[in-house]
Amino acid sequence: MSAPGPDGVTVGLIAGNQGLPLLAARRLKAQGRVLAVIGLAGETDPGVYGLADHFLEVGLGQIGAMGRFLVGHGVGPLCIVGGVSRRSVVDSYVPDEVAIGIMESLADFQTDTILRAVAGYLESLGPKVVSVASLVPELLVREGQLGALAPAAGLMAELRLAFFLAKELGRLDCGQTVVVSDRIAVALEGADGTDATIRRGAALCRKPVAVAKAVKPGQDLRLDLPVIGPETISVLAGCGAAGLALDASGLIMIEPDRCLAMADEAGLAVVGFGAGAEVWLGEFRKGLPDA
Repeated sequence: MSAPGPDGVTVGLIAGNQGLPLLAARRLKAQGRVLAVIGLAGETDPGVYGLADHFLEVGLGQIGAMGRFLVGHGVGPLCIVGGVSRRSVVDSYVPDEVAIGIMESLADFQTDTILRAVAGYLESLGPKVVSVASLVPELLVREGQLGALAPAAGLMAELRLAFFLAKELGRLDCGQTVVVSDRIAVALEGADGTDATIRRGAALCRKPVAVAKAVKPGQDLRLDLPVIGPETISVLAGCGAAGLALDASGLIMIEPDRCLAMADEAGLAVVGFGAGAEVWLGEFRKGLPDA
């Protein structure tokens, strides 16, 4: 049996796909934590299991098995990280009795609604669902200039506009990424996602674009933590983007050293906007016409 972690409790990790679950597991183990991992078949990087003190792999929809595992290992804080592919939702979703009961209780089947209901059920058993950033705060993007390049005044103005629009887009729960050129929004994120939005916007312009990715106002960061990683930086570099604004209120950068080295090489200025951004966001809103 593993020794207790630094605070005497076991941390649970429900790990979806992409790179954040592995990064989170590495950082939590570096803190000396006992880690109980639930992976999703066909989704979770097997490397996450190698870092776990206890692990269980389940199919999507096996909520009862998840709850029994978490209770059996005395999990306190529980982090839900990573995504789930559409393939798993279509091909591998086999709900157990607990999942069926949860789904029958819902007023709608929006992703946020489902995640909150599942989190509520798991919390009713004892674990406390928390944002992984509350346990590993160094994962969060920091405020200020992040790479070697400082944006010139004109680019900073474009980044501020892009960030404001990204916040407004999030307020409508439509997306989190905006592409701006010549003070005009040329692409807003939709169902196609961040990388496709960047490509779509850059293809419309004859000069380097400014891009922003923001946290949605009111976003539940326990269940939906926005991330950016090397793949998106590569897209930005390939499109010749000039600048990237990131939300320092709750966005995580995967492999930050690699990302910023790639940005520097591509001539991409990267800036984190934090609490101070609310002042000029308010000024932007004052200039909007009444609805």
